[in-house]
Amino acid sequence: MKSSTMYKNAYSDETVYISASDNYDYSDKPWSGGDKTILVNVAMGAGKYIRLPEATTGNSGLHIRVVYGIAPAALTHVGFVTSNIVGGAHTVGAATEGNAPTDAAMVSSAVGTANLRVDLDVNLVAKAGGHPGTVLDFWYTGVANVVFYVGSLHADVDDATLATHFVTTAINA
Repeated sequence: MKSSTMYKNAYSDETVYISASDNYDYSDKPWSGGDKTILVNVAMGAGKYIRLPEATTGNSGLHIRVVYGIAPAALTHVGFVTSNIVGGAHTVGAATEGNAPTDAAMVSSAVGTANLRVDLDVNLVAKAGGHPGTVLDFWYTGVANVVFYVGSLHADVDDATLATHFVTTAINA
C-alpha cells in the first residue's frame, strides 16, 4: 500500500521553481501523472538545461508545463535523453514590441524525427523563444519514449524562423 505522500508526489498537481542559473534534472522525480508546472524565475545561463522525466508506459497522463517568467541569459535547452518530442511550436518575436504581425513562425516535429530537446534563445531567429510568457507543454500518453509537445513562444527578434528549435542531441550532451 502506497503512503499518501508517495501518492501526492506521483499523481497530484505540483509547482516547482527554478531560481538559480544552473542545470535542472527532473528525470528522477517520482512523477507518474497529474499536472506539474516548472516556473523559471531566473535568467538561466548559456548552455543550461531542464531535463524532464523520460516517457514510459507507466507515466501516462503526466503533463509538465514549463513557464518562463524571466528570459534566459543565452541559449538554453529543455528535453530528454531518450524520449522523442512530437508536436509543434509557434512564436511571435518583435524587436520593437507592438510590431509583431510579420514576425511570427511555426515549426513541427513529426513522429520518427528523433528530436530529443527544444532550444530557446530570445535573441536568435532560429530558436526564438524564452521571453517572459513563453509556455512549453509536454504530455505523456503512456507510449514509451514519445512525448507530445506544444510550445507557445515569445522572443525579442524580428522575422523569427524557429529553424533549429527542435534538436536531435540529448539534453545532457
